[in-house]
Amino acid sequence: MHGILYRLVDKDSQDILLMAEDLRGFFIGADEEPRQTVVFAGTRYVKKVKRVTESAVLEVVGRQMESIGSYYIGRITREALESPNIQEGGEGYPDVKYSFHGSACEYPWAGEIWRMWSANRPDAPGEWVQYPSEYHASWLHVVQTAWFSSGLRATRYQTAEMVRLDGAVAVTRDAFYCAIGEAVNGPGGYFGSNLDALYDCLRTMKRDGGSPFRLEWSDSLVSRGALGGEFTGSVISMFEEFGVCVDLADD
Repeated sequence: MHGILYRLVDKDSQDILLMAEDLRGFFIGADEEPRQTVVFAGTRYVKKVKRVTESAVLEVVGRQMESIGSYYIGRITREALESPNIQEGGEGYPDVKYSFHGSACEYPWAGEIWRMWSANRPDAPGEWVQYPSEYHASWLHVVQTAWFSSGLRATRYQTAEMVRLDGAVAVTRDAFYCAIGEAVNGPGGYFGSNLDALYDCLRTMKRDGGSPFRLEWSDSLVSRGALGGEFTGSVISMFEEFGVCVDLADD
């Protein structure tokens, strides 16, 4: 099954409905209307007897066909197959079209990032920085979706006493949350995607008995200038509320 990136599953029956190499029309911009149809390309399998499903889940799969992220879609309807004489389970279907009845993901670059994660989940710091800034919201979305899909919680898992936040790259809010998630929980790690979520992570960490850490915020003038005093002040106060000492450093 090399090359499979997406899998449609009926949540109620656990039937696999489709497996395909690519998906078009599901990841859209926030200002775009959901497409009438989404298109699965490079389809390897279709369960032909099930055109309509009420509880569909779209899974992103890794190299070992494990689910690395999922989206609950609900009702889906498959359009007629272009080659209806192909036997169920055979390889080489043409594009297969579904209506997701308005369901879409408003992170346009998430599909591209999922493909990278499917091949090799981030294992080195700073991989997200290699993407243009407009990709960072999509990267953060993939981080958050993968984190919770794998059964992890909104808390701290690493135990280092010192955590270093690179202020030179944390110059937008999306970049800040990408950077703090990686700093606290390692490459591909999550530690909030907005102020409320950051608060939840810190609160859960404290409730679970996690040890407070020291946060060294390097190049803090750069990021604080870009992010604004109100936002950075809220972040620092929140960390300190939960026993995290913040060192503002300027390299």
